[in-house]
Amino acid sequence: MPPVPPVSGPRPRGFLFGILSLLTLPGLPAFAGAADGTATLSGKPLPAWFKFYPADHKVTIERTFVKMSDGVNLAVTYYKPADATSEKKVPIVLNMVPYRKDDLFYAGDYGMYCYLAARGIACARIDIRGTGGSEGVEVDREYSDEELNDLEFCIGKMAALPWCNGRIGMQGKSWAGFNALMMAMRQPPALKALLVAHASEDLYANDVHNWDGVLHLDIFTEEVETESLMPRSPDYVLDKDYFANRFDREPWVFNYLNHQRDGKFWRDGRSLFTAYDRVKIPVYAIGGLLDGYRDFAVAILDHVKTPVKAEFGPWNHAWPNAGSPGPDYDNWQTAVRWWKQWLCDEDTGILREPKVTAFVRGTIPARDDYETAPGSYQGFPWPLEGMKEETLQLSAKGDLVPTSAKAGTMEIPVDPAAGIDAGSWWGERAPDMKNAIAGSLVFDSEPLTSPKVIVGQPGIRLKVAAEAPLANWSVCLEDVHPDGSVTLITGGAFNGSQRTSRTDPRPLEPGKFFEAAFPLHFTTYTFAKGHRIRLTVSNAQFPMLWPTPYRKPTKLAVGDEISSVKLPVLTSPGAPADFLLKPVELPLPVDFKLFSGGALGDAPSPKVSHEGKWVKVLQDEEQHWQIGDTEFFDYESVTYRVDPADPAVAGFYGSGRVTIDHQGRKMEIVTSVDVESDAKDFAISVHRKLSENGAIKGEKRWSRKIPRDFQ
Repeated sequence: MPPVPPVSGPRPRGFLFGILSLLTLPGLPAFAGAADGTATLSGKPLPAWFKFYPADHKVTIERTFVKMSDGVNLAVTYYKPADATSEKKVPIVLNMVPYRKDDLFYAGDYGMYCYLAARGIACARIDIRGTGGSEGVEVDREYSDEELNDLEFCIGKMAALPWCNGRIGMQGKSWAGFNALMMAMRQPPALKALLVAHASEDLYANDVHNWDGVLHLDIFTEEVETESLMPRSPDYVLDKDYFANRFDREPWVFNYLNHQRDGKFWRDGRSLFTAYDRVKIPVYAIGGLLDGYRDFAVAILDHVKTPVKAEFGPWNHAWPNAGSPGPDYDNWQTAVRWWKQWLCDEDTGILREPKVTAFVRGTIPARDDYETAPGSYQGFPWPLEGMKEETLQLSAKGDLVPTSAKAGTMEIPVDPAAGIDAGSWWGERAPDMKNAIAGSLVFDSEPLTSPKVIVGQPGIRLKVAAEAPLANWSVCLEDVHPDGSVTLITGGAFNGSQRTSRTDPRPLEPGKFFEAAFPLHFTTYTFAKGHRIRLTVSNAQFPMLWPTPYRKPTKLAVGDEISSVKLPVLTSPGAPADFLLKPVELPLPVDFKLFSGGALGDAPSPKVSHEGKWVKVLQDEEQHWQIGDTEFFDYESVTYRVDPADPAVAGFYGSGRVTIDHQGRKMEIVTSVDVESDAKDFAISVHRKLSENGAIKGEKRWSRKIPRDFQ
């Protein structure tokens, strides 16, 4: 998952190695914002049932190892209340990811884990085997059997520690949210509750490798290739184990492109939607309205029968305390209350809060530089009350109408480069979309006579046909302002080959119409009076979705109630969320310096160019930081290209460079991941090179062709 800790940096990777192996913090600084327990977002006093937890414990940070059953040592950092003993036991909240706790992620980890430990909740942060400071062979995929087996072993091992009360929670976002849900499916006895953000219940269709069943490659494809080659911390030794266990291991991109359709690889023990009933513990789920994974929280609310708490905010792939855009709130005090409720048997009042807290967005400006979204946090039961469905039909006149849509058959314009302004995944802030209609059919409503608020997943029903054996359909829901500017609200896509089965895709029958029914991604939004509702329908969403190899138009049948959008309209507001605290200022380690990095958590802004026959999109990002006397530089970039006249010929070109300057040794890792397609195959080339003080220590290349499989 795209790794984003709560510190500044574009889709940042975290930072900071704890220089001392054992450090006791003498009284943490007062946390800003809600230090007295009364500073709420609403400005109102806290409800009487709200139990506030001050920072009343000193914190000890300990770096050590957990020995697995096969003898491999996994590196772990414990953030503990200093007074935790066999007489005064505490619970442990566990997080295990490959994002390098000692250098890439330490600065982000430090603040949130110190916050919890200062309030009596111990935390354990583990590097997956073969990554960071852990021994062992690097695994060949996310959520491998080795990873999940190790995680289950660690839960049992840590529950038996003399200072642990035997209760374990799992907390994390993205990767750590994914594997937490997978652990809940395994039901280890000591695991008692989850707190997860930006996770997925559907590893095939709601993950970074495929969006909505269509192949997706992005900067994470390159990042994981480069950063997985970093040597073991804290010594960064380039020995034979390093080369055998990390540098010489086959790149992941081959494994994923060998599994282009849904099936066992994505499902067994990994996709929660196949076994919701396996979850027997409480789940606290957080989703951002500008995060691609937000739908997982809706699925958990709908299907998990244990106590569930869910929150949706206006931000991206970040924790609510430091999300972008705001407004943010202090999710860490809420986390303490969640853990005290389920791991310490304390009545914290958290079960008196509404089951769902959602930021109901106002009317968003048609630009990508706003810092704070208009709107308010509101509390709701689930299923939502005060809702009604409104259906708008697509008309052959290009209208969205509630009744009597003009019937007809329309041809969707052909533009394989359509969709650039929508970004690299469904959600990030988009610019004014008014000129982004090439390659789309556009349907507008009449100006609204009163405001309309939607909360939920709009439902799409299209009657479509194609002459080619493969076609995708992409739909965007937008707001047309009176001045003609256009705000992107949400979207979704449909792979036509999966119309009857994701696991058994079939070619389209030329000219044969069928129904494509699918949801758009969860959203909240307020259409203001005088604004128009817009729906665009296209066959491309570049570079988010890999182009199909065919430059043939598709057809859309409209009118007679056969193509429509269902809007989840909120008819009465939820309760004011006067229990949300203002965000806190988390501490950073004193040995850490950040020299450069972009805005928190946002995907890199694309740079679009037209070079000869190619439409090209460039995204890049960099970080430069220092931990003690060790300096790090990390640069990643990806370029996409497509030939609008021949969409079979498309390309993804990723490059990365990590430099580690450690005790007179300057190590540099340089990588590239290139994926090109023609009508039949993907051609993948990977190159990696390692040097120390200018001398090449290792170099490897891989090249392979993999057939396209309904992508």
